[in-house]
Amino acid sequence: MARTGISRATLNNYIGLNLIPSPTVRKPKEPGGPTKIGYFPEWVVERIEKIQQFKGQGMRMPQIVMHFLADKRAVLTTAAEPGPVLNHQWLNRIVVPAVLVGQTWEIIGLNNRAEELFFGENRRGVPSPVKHTLVGPSFIGELENRFGNWKEILAPHIRLAKRDVTEDILQDLHFEGEYRWLNEAMQLWHEAEIFVNSPFTQQTLTLEHLDGKTEQYTLISCPMPEGILLLYAPAGMQLDQLMDLLSGKAKISKSVLLRKAPSLTPLCILAASLESDLQLRTALPPAEYFDLMNQVILGSHRCFKDHGGIPGSSFREGVVCFFLPEADSRQDYFFQPLVCAQSLQKMVSDLNRQWKHRQAWRNALRLNIAIHCGHEWLGTIPSPLAFEFTVVGDTLMETEKLGEFSQRGAIWASKKVIENLSPSHRKRVEFGIRLGVYQDQFVSPNIYSPVSELLGREELERRGLQAIGNLAVTEVMNVLP
Repeated sequence: MARTGISRATLNNYIGLNLIPSPTVRKPKEPGGPTKIGYFPEWVVERIEKIQQFKGQGMRMPQIVMHFLADKRAVLTTAAEPGPVLNHQWLNRIVVPAVLVGQTWEIIGLNNRAEELFFGENRRGVPSPVKHTLVGPSFIGELENRFGNWKEILAPHIRLAKRDVTEDILQDLHFEGEYRWLNEAMQLWHEAEIFVNSPFTQQTLTLEHLDGKTEQYTLISCPMPEGILLLYAPAGMQLDQLMDLLSGKAKISKSVLLRKAPSLTPLCILAASLESDLQLRTALPPAEYFDLMNQVILGSHRCFKDHGGIPGSSFREGVVCFFLPEADSRQDYFFQPLVCAQSLQKMVSDLNRQWKHRQAWRNALRLNIAIHCGHEWLGTIPSPLAFEFTVVGDTLMETEKLGEFSQRGAIWASKKVIENLSPSHRKRVEFGIRLGVYQDQFVSPNIYSPVSELLGREELERRGLQAIGNLAVTEVMNVLP
């Protein structure tokens, strides 16, 4: 920047337009200075000087980009490696319009649905030499050509971008392109209330087409490894499941959202089901039974979301949740299911009181819970509007069987889960095996037992639990705050 006299915002804009490559970051040779420096190829200085010369001659940025696009020295990103991620074809597997933007809100990729929504079918599949920026003049021009309320559409995008795009960057974007929308863009920028500590956001978006058609969307944003993913969910779409998938634990990779090839993943599984379901079906009219089940499932999903879990396909009258490891806390995914299980118990206890008052009955609502861990093939299956997680392997089957073993609303966990807890987390978990009968029953703390030793052989076979007969388990009595 010292050699060329341009600002950092202008430099980032040139990188976003593919006029120059991104720098290669490495340690400097001289000690005592910055720990990391970005290095550009020597020809970049000449390129910037040429760009400044063209601008001095009155050329617009789109014309300058076209000029260098035809040049044999068209930008070669020195740090880029060819691979499937670069073409972002995975975006077309998302069932709603989706746009992926970079750090300065340049469009890195978008799926066909988003291209048709914002650019029209006649542009679909035709590459543009200029990278649109969602708060820049090129994209605003597209909005103005297609929608009567383009300012109302631009406003939520600027609100999202305000975390990354400063006032100076926004001015540079418009001065170096078409600046006739600058005043409107700057006004929206100043009026926008920035999202604070909200990696996942939802905003209502109304699109008033020039042909008179009006569409309602929910604009959802979530962080991704490559940038920020924007989803435009049509009005009427059930968002609970989609948001559960997105907001698992603040750092979700795109495999959480997309229908990609299954991958072998370490995970912890929580399975829970209502006890005495047949009795509840008999006692309740169909409408009230389904009302109860909806309350249990939706309440469970809220607990999963609060504790960083990802809901899976519900089974019978139960629910399943997957907990995945994170780079910054590898052992946390063993502990969170235990905390979540205790929250589920409280949720069902509250429901039990409500339904006792509502029905004046003696039935007790109990959720039998099981927690197990392992390495399994994790993938997603599509539904018409969203995605559901599922795994292929023995861990899920064993977890569900352990849930069938659990009775009277107890929480049972495998020895593998407890033994993988960090020392600090393990101190907070009270567990053991109940021994003795009736008044003489007591809890022997901090021990495990194979399922086969807790049930007689005949009962093990009668309940179809032979598959987990050798699984070492323990009952979780309490999880301390």
